[in-house]
Amino acid sequence: MVITDATRPERRELHLGSAAEHARAVQQVLAVDGPFGRFAERVLVAELPDLTDDRRVRTVAFVCRRAAQTAGPPRLGVILLAALVGASERAVDPDRSTAWLRDTTLPFVGELARLVRSLAYAFVWETWPDTLPTGAPGTAP
Repeated sequence: MVITDATRPERRELHLGSAAEHARAVQQVLAVDGPFGRFAERVLVAELPDLTDDRRVRTVAFVCRRAAQTAGPPRLGVILLAALVGASERAVDPDRSTAWLRDTTLPFVGELARLVRSLAYAFVWETWPDTLPTGAPGTAP
């Protein structure tokens, strides 16, 4: 006798439940209020200290949305690094770990800050072209 999913529907339901839980966990890691979003906000506070709160919130939302849209192996890397950042927040001061991640030249590990930086800078200067290098709103000529 061949056992199929039709004969064991509870297995199929369990599998779908696991996939749904996995998808929710991934969404939480890359959410604005998840580890990746908190890391992105700390990077922006450090690198664009004069960026207004409203602009910072919009920029972090954009960075998180774009990171969630990353496909394939790069997305897996972003998720793994963001999850590690979230775990490290519990053991080490988040500002200290963010500073280390911003400054590190380690190949895989340093990519998270570079990703945030590149997406955020592109968004800020594309959306508000008169922004000063510190993030302060500039005056249009």
